[in-house]
Amino acid sequence: MSINWSSVYNTPIGQILGDLNPKTFAQLTTQETNTQISTLQNQVQQDSTEISAWTTLQSDAQGFASALNAVADASTFVKTTATSSDPSVATVSYQNAQNGTYTISVGSLAQSEIDTGTNAVMTVSSPTATLTNSSGSTLQGSFSINGGSTITIPSPGESLNGLASQINNSNSGVTATVVETKPNVWTLEIQANQTDTPITYTEGSSGPLYYLGIVSSSSAVTNASAADQLQAPSAAQVSFGSTFNAANAISSSSNTFSNLIPGVTLTAQSTGSTTINVGPDVSSMKTSVQNVVSAWNQWVKDTQNLAEAGTVTSTGTGSSQVYSYQSNSNQVLASGLPVSVLNQVESILAKTSDGSGTAYQTLGDLGITFKADGSMSLNSSTLTTALSNHPHEVSQVFSALASALQTSSTTTTGMISGFSKGTNSTTGEQIAALQQQESQYKSQMTLLKQQMTAEEQNAVTQYGKWVSQLAKYSQQYSLYNALFNTNNNNSNGG
Repeated sequence: MSINWSSVYNTPIGQILGDLNPKTFAQLTTQETNTQISTLQNQVQQDSTEISAWTTLQSDAQGFASALNAVADASTFVKTTATSSDPSVATVSYQNAQNGTYTISVGSLAQSEIDTGTNAVMTVSSPTATLTNSSGSTLQGSFSINGGSTITIPSPGESLNGLASQINNSNSGVTATVVETKPNVWTLEIQANQTDTPITYTEGSSGPLYYLGIVSSSSAVTNASAADQLQAPSAAQVSFGSTFNAANAISSSSNTFSNLIPGVTLTAQSTGSTTINVGPDVSSMKTSVQNVVSAWNQWVKDTQNLAEAGTVTSTGTGSSQVYSYQSNSNQVLASGLPVSVLNQVESILAKTSDGSGTAYQTLGDLGITFKADGSMSLNSSTLTTALSNHPHEVSQVFSALASALQTSSTTTTGMISGFSKGTNSTTGEQIAALQQQESQYKSQMTLLKQQMTAEEQNAVTQYGKWVSQLAKYSQQYSLYNALFNTNNNNSNGG
């Protein structure tokens, strides 16, 4: 029997079909399974949040241990720095320099020889024109500089630019430049690539260098000096003392001296005197100590945020003192261990002494104190004084702390390492357990999703059967209703 669907949806049964569509039917069928999946998803999210929290605290503890180990290393407090009182006279770089104060005078700077053809026999009005000698003939001949490759003027001639290019490609240890000495008058300028080294010229009888004004003889010359030397070569010279002493001067072919002060390289910038101070690198040491304070405060901040249930604050004093409790809405970890470990470490940090009997034995002596919330406060002035005057004693304080806390990179025991280092640490075990639990939840979710897929498919099948059955009931309802109305009408009419 075919089903007249139009008539079906015009009946009360059709209204049921409209309200209960396939999607709604499947959702009702899989509701319990879907609830289980949602519960597992929430548990996975909670595990992930706790894993992140434990990982953060693990990293914080390791970061503090690393910073403490750095300042526990005695080499941190033997670093030196070197400064120049007048960097315009000389600058310095250093490595393992010896402490001291040194006054240095710069008598001269190293400079290279510069030769020019200002007094050339011939006049060159264009750097690109073919060179001609005083008689009007094309300039010919060959020459060499500093014994380098022979430079030959080709038979068609050469321009000043071309000649400069040949010189620069001849491996002669010089650089040739074409310069305009006055309007429409051009010449060569030749500069040695090294300081403190004279330039020599060799040429044949044709005399191209003579016509260009570089050498003074028109005959063949060997290892001749320049006819017009713009700048003579010279070495840099320095001496100790506020006044330059030529008799005791130290020379260098460059402006750099590495043999004046042990561990210091000095670069002369101009003539004059400057004082070189070599002493403890307080700034570097201070940064290392500040790293300890910063690492500790980060650990405290994250522990309070992630693991503390709340904080107690007070107002007033004595009998008027009132306490109040503020819960921590950001708390992720219910375990009391992170706070307990942090408090124990703080107790050791605050009390441990190096036992030396010197002026600097504890963190407090270095200007590092603890606030009410457990974070560290650093008095920069007190620390600077300690580092400037007694860096070794400062080193001993941190060495004693590292020993008490067993923060050595090779140690897996001790309060901090036991909390944060390796898979067997407190944090490592917590993370591993949560990861395993998270994996189990995900496996259960996979199975439940497969089950829900099967339930949805079965729901579709059952819905089809149910709809077909309802359709039949609907048609029967329509038939009975029609018969009833007909009989009722006949009865009323009779």
